[in-house]
Amino acid sequence: MSQSDVDDVDLAHLRRAIELADETGDAGNRPFGAVAVGADGHVISEGANSVATSADVTEHAELDAITTACGEGRTGDLVGATMYASGEPCPMCSAAIVWAGITRVVYAASSADFSRILPDGPRFTLGCSDVLESASVEIEVSGPHLGDEALAPFHRFLDTD
Repeated sequence: MSQSDVDDVDLAHLRRAIELADETGDAGNRPFGAVAVGADGHVISEGANSVATSADVTEHAELDAITTACGEGRTGDLVGATMYASGEPCPMCSAAIVWAGITRVVYAASSADFSRILPDGPRFTLGCSDVLESASVEIEVSGPHLGDEALAPFHRFLDTD
C-alpha cells in the first residue's frame, strides 16, 4: 500500500462524496457518501449510507457505490478505479474495495475524526490502511483530506454545531 497525493480533480470528487453525505443525512441516515471513478476519469457510480432508511446495517456508502456499479453491469469498470469517500472506509467497506479490484482510495475525514463526535457505539480500531495493507494486492490510500468539510454534515446531523 502506498500513500498518494491528491489534485484538484480528486478534491472535486471528494466534495461530491461530501455532498452525497449531506443529502443522505437530510434523509435521516448517518452522512457518508462515496464516488467510484474509473481509471479513465469517468464516474462509474455514486453511493450513500442508507443504514437507517433501509434498516440494513451493510448499506454503507462505499458498498452502495460498488453494488450500484455491479447492478448496472459495470463490475469490470471498478478494476483499477478510485473510491472517493467522505469518511475513511470501515473494515467491511475496505474488504469490498479489495474484492472489487479498486486500486486507490481517497477519503476526507478519518475514523479518528468521526470517533470524536459520534455517540458511543460499536467501532473498529482498524483504519482502512490496516485492512488494505493485509490484502495481496497494492492499493493506494490517501487521506484525510477536507476533514472539516466532511464533518460539517455530521455536525448538522447530530445538531452539534
